[in-house]
This record gives sequence, C-alpha cells and structure tokens, in this order.
Amino acid sequence: MYGELILNLYRVGIIRFGDFILASGKRSPYYFDFRILPSYPEVYSDVVKFWIREVQESKTYFEGVVGIASAGIVHAAVLGYLTKKPVGYVRAERKDHGTGRLVEGSLRGLKVLVVDDVVTTGSTLVRAYNILSEEGVGVAAFSVILDREEGAESVVGRLRVPLIPLFRASQIFTTLKELKVIDESTYELVVNYLRGPR
Repeated sequence: MYGELILNLYRVGIIRFGDFILASGKRSPYYFDFRILPSYPEVYSDVVKFWIREVQESKTYFEGVVGIASAGIVHAAVLGYLTKKPVGYVRAERKDHGTGRLVEGSLRGLKVLVVDDVVTTGSTLVRAYNILSEEGVGVAAFSVILDREEGAESVVGRLRVPLIPLFRASQIFTTLKELKVIDESTYELVVNYLRGPR
C-alpha cells in the first residue's frame, strides 16, 4: 500500500520535480503540493485511511483534532469526523472582529492531535503548540502527511511531543527510484539537497 500511495501522489501531481522557490525563499529541486490532494477523492481516501492507521499504531491518546490554517483545516475536519472527535483550528493571525480568537472550536481542557499537510523546520508546529497551551488545550501529538526532513523533528522534540509523519521526503524519493519513476540523476540531485546545509 505504501508504494502504491506514493505512486498515486506522484501521478496526480502532488510530488513534483524541477526548480521551485519555497515560502522561506530557498530554492528546491522538488515540491509537494498537498493542497490539491482533496481534489482527488480516491487518493485522499487512501491517505486518510493510512493516516488513521498510523495514529492508532502510535498509541496516541487524543480527545480532539486541531488543524493549522489553512492547509491543515480540511484534514482536521476529515480526521475528526471519522474518529468522532471534536475539531478546531489555529488561525494564521488573530481576527480583528467577532471573538478575536486565534483558536477556533471548543477544545479547552482537551488533549488534541495537531495536524498539517507538510512540516519543514517545525516553526509552525511550535507556534500552534504555544497558542494552544495559552488557550488551555493540551497537545498529545503532531501529525503531518509529509516531513521534508529539514529540522522539524529536533525542533518539535524539544517540546517532548511526538511527531507522526505519514511520509518522509527521503522515503518518497527512494520509493520513486525503486519504482523507476525517477532516474538516478534526479534521485542524486534531491538526496544531495536533503543532505545539504540547513
């Protein structure tokens, strides 16, 4: 299932190779566009089943699911619905109308699973952790579809909160090479980028 999932993510254009500018301003020889994943219901359904299984196998006890705006919101909604847990989300910035909250949902006092699509350095997860803590919400674990393996694990590790990624960038590249989807030169290019300075 693992290899087939990765192949399907590649087929629908979520995994791309080329020359990309990241949000950080860095150039990358690959890009993961998980925002389009829900547009492919069959592939998304398989990812969600795999996601629930991975969280269950981690033995993480959680009472709610929180998405990080904006990409994590749809995943939190789906995972919360399927696991019958309350759902909320952490805003990117405080709104200046209504309640002015950074955390939406009735989650105070609960231990939650915080979800997002991709983690790179871990700073977004740390921000969500701090905001939730201030609101009286405990974080049981973080879970993402992809860990780009650019430092997040050590940053999040300082919080003593588990990080549950469904995929790691290096595993995806190795699988695509084994399936002969990418050639040796592309594989070497992306792996050398991964091993490069941060």
